[in-house]
Amino acid sequence: MKTYHFHFSSFNSLSSSQLEAIFSLRQRVFVIEQECLFEDIDGYDSKADHLLFFDEDQLVGYLRVFGPGIKFEQTSSIGRIVVDKKYRGDKLGQQLITKGIEKCFLLYPDCSITIEAQAHLSPYYNKFGFISSSETYIVDGIPHLLMVLGN
Repeated sequence: MKTYHFHFSSFNSLSSSQLEAIFSLRQRVFVIEQECLFEDIDGYDSKADHLLFFDEDQLVGYLRVFGPGIKFEQTSSIGRIVVDKKYRGDKLGQQLITKGIEKCFLLYPDCSITIEAQAHLSPYYNKFGFISSSETYIVDGIPHLLMVLGN
């Protein structure tokens, strides 16, 4: 399994080139690849911490980390989990999610973690210990459900 280097940062500490790379990766995957028109820049980036995974100097994986009371009232959260298409199948997603979980439990040790997962990915998130906590609902034309991981 290849090792990637990561950078964990508040929004205000991200460089303009890092922000551009984040928005570009999210757009390529969520808007273009998944053919889903939605408002990716949703007003939450400035309230999140950001976990970036790099291969050399190229951003290849990313997620946002939220404290309780931002996305969900009583729990922390990770979201906008994305891996560059060229890097899937190399267990980068597993490394990314594992590191995101570690950061949540480190920063918010008394909180569970809630994710809003695309429904077809629920078996994947089950492997990390996430359990479905809602019925399926539609977000931007894609079936989703809430999933929770206790600490």
